[in-house]
Amino acid sequence: MKKFLTLLALTASLHSFSQEKWDLRKCVDYALQNNISVKQADVQARLSKLLADQSKMTRLPNANASISTNYQHGLNINPVTNVFENVDISGGNLGFQANYTIFNWFARKNNIEANTLSAKADEINIDKTKNDLALSVANAFLQIMLRREQANLSQVQLKQSQDQLSNTRRLVEAGSQPELNAIQIEAQVERDSATYIQALAAVEQGVINLKAFMNFDFASKFDIVYPAVGSIPVDNILDLQPETVYNLAVANQPQQKVTALKIESSQKLVNAARGGMYPTLSASGSLNTRFANNIYDYRTVSAIGPTNAYALDNANQTQFPVYAYQTNIIGLDKVNLGNQLNRYFGQSVGLNLNFPLFNAHQARVQWERAKINVRQSQLQDDQERQTLRSNIYNSYQDAYGSLQKYNSSIKTVAVSDKALEFAQKRYDVGLLGTLDLITTRNNVFTAKIQELINHYDYVFKLKVLEFYKGQGIRL
Repeated sequence: MKKFLTLLALTASLHSFSQEKWDLRKCVDYALQNNISVKQADVQARLSKLLADQSKMTRLPNANASISTNYQHGLNINPVTNVFENVDISGGNLGFQANYTIFNWFARKNNIEANTLSAKADEINIDKTKNDLALSVANAFLQIMLRREQANLSQVQLKQSQDQLSNTRRLVEAGSQPELNAIQIEAQVERDSATYIQALAAVEQGVINLKAFMNFDFASKFDIVYPAVGSIPVDNILDLQPETVYNLAVANQPQQKVTALKIESSQKLVNAARGGMYPTLSASGSLNTRFANNIYDYRTVSAIGPTNAYALDNANQTQFPVYAYQTNIIGLDKVNLGNQLNRYFGQSVGLNLNFPLFNAHQARVQWERAKINVRQSQLQDDQERQTLRSNIYNSYQDAYGSLQKYNSSIKTVAVSDKALEFAQKRYDVGLLGTLDLITTRNNVFTAKIQELINHYDYVFKLKVLEFYKGQGIRL
């Protein structure tokens, strides 16, 4: 077992030596660039920005062009002459239509403002997601620190048990102690070995959790570098009074800004829905023409010639023929496409005033729903503020309790060390049994582990209060 642990420690040492060390700032920066939640928040912000930009374009007219063609066989209406003809016809239409909303009781304006505010809220939500992620990364980082320290303590405990076993073996061989003492200490060595292995596994699990927050390749080598827990800067708990921290959090936390913008956006949507119950004035215009393949013009010739009419000279009782210009059809000429488009070209322009008289109360229900959404957003804001205040007060009480436990655990470690010192002296002179010595040593180990846990717990809870205060995460 000793050789195995030595090899395991050497492998871990070489593994750590070959890796790049990551501090908390580097871990947070990497996570902010690669975490999936941050990317999702960014995608949502870009979608909202597109929606806001599109709504601004509604201030411009709508314009559409169309081209259609068709083929008719049998008795159909000629698309140009509107006369029934039993012929094959190929034809089509060209058109352009435009319309513009002149006034709709500011519904468009309020929709634009609502979408703009919503886009801004989603943009700030990226900062909220980043803040939450930074806190999660810091927590995972601190957990690795704690587990590393626990593993170090487990290793020291194991080394002490191994040394104790070596000494006891020598005493057993010299005949001054019974074989039972060596067997009992050997069992303790095995337990300490299992504890050490479990501590190393817990470190690796902590690394995996941190990699998950960072969206880091699980198969890649990774190790952290960190300061001693005692050198981590923390504010005095007296400077982190919960009401003061709460007021700073309301002013600085992105979540509160996001909620405020969403409330304002929902109020704009109320005004937009109200505009939908009033008349809308709009303008429209269109250009259109058409063509067909069977449009012909008659080819004619004009000349002066006698008509069927006569002029009568009453005096001489004589008739004189009347001459006039006469047009005679001599053939057909097909009208080309350009002439057809020009000949049948038409335009129109108009104003439209639309009165929403009755639409099954859809407009009014939409307005009422918009008002309810405002109230719902306000209640959500109240709930979030209440939750924030509760979290801060609970964090303060947790930090205060952790400080008390940490101070108590320091005293416990000091007392346990003193007890172990006396126990070892009594054991060396044969006044204390092996199991009693092992129990005393385990008490020291447990006290030190608990001191580490309480210390890290106290630091993290202070970091949470600092985070709410708006100071970010500092290690």
